[in-house]
Amino acid sequence: MLYVSWDPVLVGISFLVAFIASFVALDSAAKIAASNKKTALFWRIAGGATLGIGIWSMHFIGMLAMKMPMMMHYDLGITAFSLLVAIVAATLSINIAVNGNVLSLKRLCVATLILSSGVVVMHYVGMAALMMNDAIDWNYGLVALSVIIAIVASGVGLWLAFSLRLNGKGALINRMVAAVVMGIAIAAMHYTGMSAAEFVDHAHYMNGGVSELGLSIWVSAVTLTILGVMLIISMVDSQLRTNRLTENLQQLNQQLEQQARFDGLTGLANRSQIDLRLEDCLQQSQLTLTPFALIFMDLDRFKLVNDAWGHHVGDHLLVSVANRISACLTPKMTLARLGGDEFILLVPDTNQGDVEDLATRLVECIRRPFFEAGQILQVSLSAGISLYPEHGKSLQELKLRADTAMYNIKQQGRNGWAIYHADMMQKTWEGAEFLQDLTQALERDQFELWYQPKYHAASKSIYGFEALLRWRHPTKGILLPEVFLATLENTGLMVPVGYWVIDQACLQLRQWADEGHQDWGLSINLSATQFEQYDIYDTLCGALSRHAVPPSRLTIELTESTALRNLERSIGILNDLNRVGITVSIDDFGTGYSNMLTLKNLPARELKIDKSFVRDIRDNSKNVKIVSTIIDIAHSMNMNVVAEGIETQDQQQLLTSLGCGYLQGFLFAKALPAKEIPQLLATLQSPKKLSVPPQPTAIQKKQA
Repeated sequence: MLYVSWDPVLVGISFLVAFIASFVALDSAAKIAASNKKTALFWRIAGGATLGIGIWSMHFIGMLAMKMPMMMHYDLGITAFSLLVAIVAATLSINIAVNGNVLSLKRLCVATLILSSGVVVMHYVGMAALMMNDAIDWNYGLVALSVIIAIVASGVGLWLAFSLRLNGKGALINRMVAAVVMGIAIAAMHYTGMSAAEFVDHAHYMNGGVSELGLSIWVSAVTLTILGVMLIISMVDSQLRTNRLTENLQQLNQQLEQQARFDGLTGLANRSQIDLRLEDCLQQSQLTLTPFALIFMDLDRFKLVNDAWGHHVGDHLLVSVANRISACLTPKMTLARLGGDEFILLVPDTNQGDVEDLATRLVECIRRPFFEAGQILQVSLSAGISLYPEHGKSLQELKLRADTAMYNIKQQGRNGWAIYHADMMQKTWEGAEFLQDLTQALERDQFELWYQPKYHAASKSIYGFEALLRWRHPTKGILLPEVFLATLENTGLMVPVGYWVIDQACLQLRQWADEGHQDWGLSINLSATQFEQYDIYDTLCGALSRHAVPPSRLTIELTESTALRNLERSIGILNDLNRVGITVSIDDFGTGYSNMLTLKNLPARELKIDKSFVRDIRDNSKNVKIVSTIIDIAHSMNMNVVAEGIETQDQQQLLTSLGCGYLQGFLFAKALPAKEIPQLLATLQSPKKLSVPPQPTAIQKKQA
């Protein structure tokens, strides 16, 4: 037998080549998942080819590391064939493994068989390229071991390529560690196969072919060139993707900042912007002792327009109303839309006579008919006025009294205006009686949870519910949170009611599980006050444990302003909730600060697009672009996206086409008590049911 020694430098280089090739292949697999179809094709081919070339190069560098007493020569044709085998096998196996969102056992086995067969064939064909006759005695035990190592290494490598294809936190480190593991496995297979070969000293060695020196130059040049080019392309592509994501985030933040200050439909100031203007005006008036006026305005019978002609006609009408009112104003005045058909007007440096003249003109201009979408529409305006300092010295007092005056006009028949006076303060549900009823509602068991279904956008099947609080008042019937939620917050009752909601939600999950609905999840809303409680984590975990509910079935919804209020504390609590399996959802996204650069630091797994975006969304609306960008960036952060407030099939189809995975709204079902859910399921499972449930009436929407 010939004495064979090994060059440790070349052995190390061979492992380095295997490591780099494995890393480039893993990085290419990640780029496949994040690229469009055309670009993904390039990374499929490039990643597979790079892995194949890397394995082949590692093999021949390893053979060059084997030092023998004579100069060896290699058959050029067989050597080239072994390279082709490696490239084809690696490319096919990579494409099979990373194709799809789930790696089935069947696909993994097929891909493993192709790659391991290619590696084994490449190795032993490469050994056959040595130009000698009857020079090798094979240890078939080690040959079999090398085949087993190739199968295991291929399976592990392909599983890692699939598992690490998504870009998440620590992805780079994970890929580097995986590349080290794959490099060791490839090297182990090669050197085990080499150890199986024993060279006899009486063998006949042939001249010709490619010498060891020529092969070393060829392999080095090809390997370094291809791996170097692929690394450069990968780094440039990663940098371009990072720059593109940063630009998208900046553009989105600019759009959301604009959306946070101005109404998306009319272009008027919104609630946040008018509050800033009011504060400035109040400070200036306090310094200069000049009066100003606040006018609350509401369209009469606007809901009838929406119900009769549709929301698109209603939207056109709102724009026309805003334009007519704006035409009556001077540049120093500020008009804002509070939402729906409610407007507020700030009139600085004025007196009662001028405000009365202005209010008269506003009511008269709205009284004239509108022509929208081929329809003649007749609406009227109710307006309430408060004056500073006569009717209050704080913004809260002025707003309340302007609203009270407007409500008084509504009670008297609408279509007019009124200036506040003290006799108007008798409003429904104000005073001690309302507060007394509310403080006793919890111990009298008057609160209820109603449940609105959430649907898969693709299959329109129920996957869970959102729990919504209702108050069953003994004389007023079912009351929505808008009536009592602010009072709960102001009086400190939100905390005990919030604890009751958590316990009832977990109890309902337990009951659903006992009825065979273990796959249903339930989301609950946490207010800012409740989230700031020191024991909120223990409260949630305790309720889940008490009712034997898996944490993965519970979702907590936080508004973005609540989550970002104390960012460091929020991250700590939400990380703890994530660790036990509770899903964190950012609710009403787009209505607050809306900074996705900061939001990405939160460990949230779900994003809910606020219904204000959905309500005004149109094919030609800028909201479409904003929503599309939100969905794309949320998906890049591995977050599910839920759109709430779906009321029309157009909204459903548009949001589904934009990639929104989950939908919720009146189009599918209103909120309902738990006892009515079986009836809803029966309706959905009926062979005569429509593709979506009938749209609820205006009265049903109020109850939901």
